Amino acid sequence: MRPQATFVTLASGVKLHYRVQGNPQGPWLVLLNGLLSDTTMWAGVLPGLADRYRVLTFDSRGQGKSDAPEAGPYATALLAQEAWELFGALGVERPWLVGLSNGSAMSLELLTTHPGAFAGAILTSAMCRIDFAMALKTEHWARCLEVGGPLMQFDAVAPFLWGDAFLEARHGVLRAYHQVVTGGAGKPLHGNLHQIRGILGWDIRERLSLIQDPVLLLSGAEDLLTPPWKCLETARRIPGSRFEIIPGIGHAYPVEDPRKFVALIRAFMDKVDAGFGR
Repeated sequence: MRPQATFVTLASGVKLHYRVQGNPQGPWLVLLNGLLSDTTMWAGVLPGLADRYRVLTFDSRGQGKSDAPEAGPYATALLAQEAWELFGALGVERPWLVGLSNGSAMSLELLTTHPGAFAGAILTSAMCRIDFAMALKTEHWARCLEVGGPLMQFDAVAPFLWGDAFLEARHGVLRAYHQVVTGGAGKPLHGNLHQIRGILGWDIRERLSLIQDPVLLLSGAEDLLTPPWKCLETARRIPGSRFEIIPGIGHAYPVEDPRKFVALIRAFMDKVDAGFGR
């Protein structure tokens, strides 16, 4: 039997869906979704974390079971503010942040706004701004969603998103999953569109020097959406951060190879938690 969905109502009235799993006595760890996703994207990662960590997964506004207000777009800074409010409501203190793509952008907002409040962060596919090329891709994907629905939007983004071998082996499954997560033909599209267009204009470059917590940045060698050379700029601006390029991986390392992802991030967290720095 599936666990009952749990929600927190924010001061704005927006309800966010969340779930806490794992070791109830362990340190907090928060998993932050990418765009057009929901908490199910972490299914392959959770078994490798739940023995040690108390793991919070949640859907930002417009995702999964959370509310999708008509007014938009949903700016990255707003999503981060709502995540912080959620942490407060649930008593989440000094967590590890593990983000993918826009979840990494939300994490950067949190790390710069609340320096020193986190055990550390592992951020995959973390650009520090939406540049001109990314803005063009973003608007194209939004238009595909408006004109042709979730499957046309998936077809437009998929070659940028996944590593070659992973995409070829799982194309049909990924396409069907995308349609389910974005709500299919019967769900209003405004929540998805507000997610996509909410990233436009985002730029955190000048604030990254404020970060005080240990940060590991991971980038897939085959990531054409947020390529390694753009993620490297993020790493160079964060004091003391580490940066690693992962061969054979595209944009979504936690999904493409969850076991190796967990092994890598646990090694980093164990080192930091043991007091050996970054």
